[in-house]
Amino acid sequence: MDRRGFLAGATLAAAGLAGCTDQTGPVRQERGSGELPTRVPFAAGEPDLPEAAGGVPAGYFSYPAEPQPRKGFPYREASAPITTLLQGTAAVAPKERNPWWQRIERESGFSFALNPVQSADYQAKFQVTLAGGEVPDLVQIVGVPGLPNVLDKYFTDLTDFLAGDAIAEYPGLAAIPTETWKIGQVNGRLWGIAQPRPPAGRICSYRGDLFARHGITAAPELRDGQDFLDLCRQLSDPGRAVFALGANLAGWILPAMLEMVGAPNDWALEGETFTHAYETEQMKQALDLTLQLFRKQYVHPDSPSAGAENYTWWQGGQTSLYLQSFSGWGTYARVNPDWRLGALTLPKWDGGGPAAKHLSVAGYTAFVAIKKASDERVREILRFADFVASPFGSSGELLINYGVEGTHYTLTGSDPIATAAAKTDLPTGLNYLGGQSSAVIYTPGDREIVQQQYDYLKAVLPTGVKNPTEGLFSDTSSTSGSSARRAINDLQTQIVIGRKPLSEWDAAVDRWRRETGDQQRRDYQEALQRR
Repeated sequence: MDRRGFLAGATLAAAGLAGCTDQTGPVRQERGSGELPTRVPFAAGEPDLPEAAGGVPAGYFSYPAEPQPRKGFPYREASAPITTLLQGTAAVAPKERNPWWQRIERESGFSFALNPVQSADYQAKFQVTLAGGEVPDLVQIVGVPGLPNVLDKYFTDLTDFLAGDAIAEYPGLAAIPTETWKIGQVNGRLWGIAQPRPPAGRICSYRGDLFARHGITAAPELRDGQDFLDLCRQLSDPGRAVFALGANLAGWILPAMLEMVGAPNDWALEGETFTHAYETEQMKQALDLTLQLFRKQYVHPDSPSAGAENYTWWQGGQTSLYLQSFSGWGTYARVNPDWRLGALTLPKWDGGGPAAKHLSVAGYTAFVAIKKASDERVREILRFADFVASPFGSSGELLINYGVEGTHYTLTGSDPIATAAAKTDLPTGLNYLGGQSSAVIYTPGDREIVQQQYDYLKAVLPTGVKNPTEGLFSDTSSTSGSSARRAINDLQTQIVIGRKPLSEWDAAVDRWRRETGDQQRRDYQEALQRR
């Protein structure tokens, strides 16, 4: 989910709205100072590759040989178990048979429940939970209309607990990069904790082993769009059901084309005037280029109807390129070292250097909030969050992300190499609570991938383009904007597969402006003036 998708979100059903927003009155307008937590880096040993401009994290070729213990744990004063509502996949092994879960409880001092909900089902679960009034201690926040009111009604304003130097009470949380804290900030107040990640947006990754089958032995240096088309042609053999790409055309391939033609990152801001990418000539150019890719059979023909199968096609060798988030690069490299994964630096379509990367926020957009409680209980829960957010190079981080030595990983030198038990015992979900596995660049036992990722981020982050509406809330975007966005997305899909002509685009944008776009623009301009 990107930042726009988080702030806009899907409109809740009537029952959810009644439980979430109708009882809270007008949208809360109180402004905070905007002060963020003061970062205090964690001393985990000298990195092999230092942090660099633009949000490039430090890189490590091996795990620190002597992980540092977390001081202050186990916590001895927990008043009650911690309940959660988080996205993720459930562990196969329940707590009573799960040494990872048991060890975390023992070393942190907290008992906690963990029943992650798959992301596709999370919006509905979130809605029902808030409507029912039984709010867990920790809740992952997804987009709702009237977001400031929802936060104010159900959750704790964490500004006084964490802003500025107050964060020093929680050294794990204090190590989270400053930019990541902006994700949980609404109207200048701090409402939650996010998982840090590099702000690298989407990447075009490739399997080096499949490239080698096509005679490509080094990462291609693409000078312009024609070079990209030539590469796609080289990677495609429709007669053998082999294609360069396979993905939802409007949702994943079109955004890559938008970067290459220099379109805005969702919105552009000149002075105090916002212009949406829909309204630009670059959008029409990108739609036409995506259509060309499809017609030339460089894209898997089932992409319009089965784009969610893109990983299956990539895994099976039917496609060589895979559009994904940056964090997936390291994940797949660890599981499939023989793939020799890399990422293309996409060029400007007309040449002249790399395309400006559409940056994401510096973390996962669905931050985790703490339900309203006494100050003492909030501080307890923050202690638990501090353990989960144990920084790279600490014993806590090794436990949270790799499990128990001898059960979930074995050491090769100082590098934790996963065993089969890691797949059954370690669920996803808990690490959304500030987990720092992606706060540095590190892949166990793979120095080459670490160097490649670092070099890629150094190339694209300093010149990347931010979405200027980040941190600005538009209630219109999450109400009328939701249905209008679906209509626009449907038309984009029909255009890029050749079922509707590009000539229908301008009329659709006019409708979007009347129904929601112009009001969204006013919302953002007003929010910008209040910032």
